[in-house]
Amino acid sequence: MFTFGNRFLLSLIPIVAIAFFASAGALQAQSNEASSDLDDFIHYALVANVEYAEGYAIKLIRSEISDEEFYTLVSSTRELQERFDRAIGWAMFADDLEPLAGELESRYETGRTNLIRNAARIDGSIELLDGTTRQRILAEKRLEEAGEYAVPALLRTLQDSGDAQATRQVREMLTKIGRNAVIPLCVALPHMDDNSKVIIIKTLGDIRYAHASPFLVAVMQDSQESPAAKHAASQALSRLGIDENTDLSILQTIVANQYFDWQDSVITEPVGGLNLYWTWDAQNHLVPLDVHEEVYGDVMAMSFAEQALALNPKNENAMGVFVAANLRRDRELAGQNDRVYGNLPHSPAFYATVFGPHVAQMVLDRALEMGDTTLALEAITALSETAGADSLLAGEKPLMRAMYYPDRRVQYEAALTLASTLPKESFTGSYRVVPLLASAVRSGGDMFAVVIGDDADQRRAMAAFLQSNGWSVVGQGSTATEAVDLAGVVPGIDLAVVLARSAVQGTTVADELASMPKTTVTPIYILTTGGDSQILAVGVGERDMVETSDAAVSDSAKLGVIEDLIAKASGGRLSYEEQAAFANRALHVLRDIALAETELEVDDATGTLIAALTSTDEEAQIVVAETLAMIDDSLAQRALIDEALKEGNLDQRVMLLDEAAGSVRRWGNHAGDWQVELVVDLAENSSGYLADAAARLNGALDHPNTSVMIFLP
Repeated sequence: MFTFGNRFLLSLIPIVAIAFFASAGALQAQSNEASSDLDDFIHYALVANVEYAEGYAIKLIRSEISDEEFYTLVSSTRELQERFDRAIGWAMFADDLEPLAGELESRYETGRTNLIRNAARIDGSIELLDGTTRQRILAEKRLEEAGEYAVPALLRTLQDSGDAQATRQVREMLTKIGRNAVIPLCVALPHMDDNSKVIIIKTLGDIRYAHASPFLVAVMQDSQESPAAKHAASQALSRLGIDENTDLSILQTIVANQYFDWQDSVITEPVGGLNLYWTWDAQNHLVPLDVHEEVYGDVMAMSFAEQALALNPKNENAMGVFVAANLRRDRELAGQNDRVYGNLPHSPAFYATVFGPHVAQMVLDRALEMGDTTLALEAITALSETAGADSLLAGEKPLMRAMYYPDRRVQYEAALTLASTLPKESFTGSYRVVPLLASAVRSGGDMFAVVIGDDADQRRAMAAFLQSNGWSVVGQGSTATEAVDLAGVVPGIDLAVVLARSAVQGTTVADELASMPKTTVTPIYILTTGGDSQILAVGVGERDMVETSDAAVSDSAKLGVIEDLIAKASGGRLSYEEQAAFANRALHVLRDIALAETELEVDDATGTLIAALTSTDEEAQIVVAETLAMIDDSLAQRALIDEALKEGNLDQRVMLLDEAAGSVRRWGNHAGDWQVELVVDLAENSSGYLADAAARLNGALDHPNTSVMIFLP
């Protein structure tokens, strides 16, 4: 029946239709406009038109299209994606565009993250695998893009469907996902039914990434596994080139080391700054835990090392990689939460010491090879708290190599740790220990630099600039080798400044410096001009120890770059407190060497100690005096007497006179005649404790021409 209500509903239909199509038209118009703005932004960025590129960047940022739509727009074709990446890369080096480029990049990454993590989109894509050719291609692209996020849904499809075609589609899709599917498949493997296990194992063989091998070997060595699963595992291991009888703990340790070294073959692609750590929950599901991308390799290294230790608690290599990864993970997190290892029962320092000095030496050895200064310092700290001379001087002796490591903190800590054990047997590099301790006392906060460049006038100008800002320029040259050779013997080269005529030359010099023993971990600051500065920045931008800038930047900008660079590379300059602490510790160890029977010879530090006697505070002066008194050297004895004869604090003078007397008793009278006369005069014309101390020194000198009568009333 045709009623008023019916007439009303019918009248709404065209209105709703008009609104729908108007809305769709508006959305399409927004999309078209954004597409045009994107093309224009890319064009003007790539032709270096900052003003126009800035305008279109602002339009894109303010566009009403969603982040997901923006990402889809950028990634619609490979060519557009590559041009966008180049445009953003250039814009990052233009002051006016840099913040806008950062916002566009953030919008792109947010859209990518939202789409990849969208479970409904993943499920819908799996359904489309059985659709038309166009639908299947679209589904495969989306699932491959989702990567490991798609694996749980694909496994559910595998288990829930008994259809052969669905099984084949899932297996093919997992193979296309490739490396990113390996770990979630391996974690799920022990919990799947036999048929699914066989399919997963064959898929892992198809993907051909060797870090699946521990899980496949575990299948081979499990007596509860079916013959079909074992047969599939044997075939997969053969394709991976892994012996099925390999010790599983060793194999897990190898994979742990691959993760620790951040080998590309094991590291999955992060999404939105996060990687995934996979677990299996009680409801028979794969569960991902978010891990900050900067610690993903360390978290996975700890996981595989932990599995290796569960099988063989005596596996020291696994202990070493667990300790090293744990120390680095804690440092990189800088207080951020870790959902995997954030609730360990003990601190990283606990694990670094509890396994003993051999494991700590393994960590130090690895840190030195990697050029990881902070990890090296942490390992040396652990050794200083656990190791004696016998353990430090056994095996590969990484602590000896640490004394040649081009970072003074590492050198000083290594020398202090070795010297504090007072070794009684000779060892390679023993001659290096005491000079390093002397350097810790003497050099304080001195920072040493080299300058490299073709133009001698430019080198001199840069050297003058550095020296006016507290640097000691110890070498200059047209090549890295020339500059470093001219530097001679210094505690370490803290900075290399390269004045490059081109991007190619700058990169070549940086490579040369990185390969030289004295500058392996030296921070490098490269300056060049014009377009070369941008090319160079892109070419070396991923190197931790290198920074670049245009030679035309202000002096204050140069200083800012230098300070940031040395802070990032080696912890920055030694603070006044650090200088004082190193000097104080070195003085005490030198005194211990002087007092003990040890292979080390404190005589090598005599000159430094004599200089320190007149420049240190009163507390340190006591230690210096005690040490000099134990050295059989006429200059040391005379320095003690000279300092004791100076006007000053009574207690200090008494202490110095007594230490000088001790030197005379041990090594004989090496005082000059004029010193003896002054000691006699002091004994005659002073009183109390000072006179008593002067008398003790005079008696020890036992000078034959001293008259008895001058001391009698």
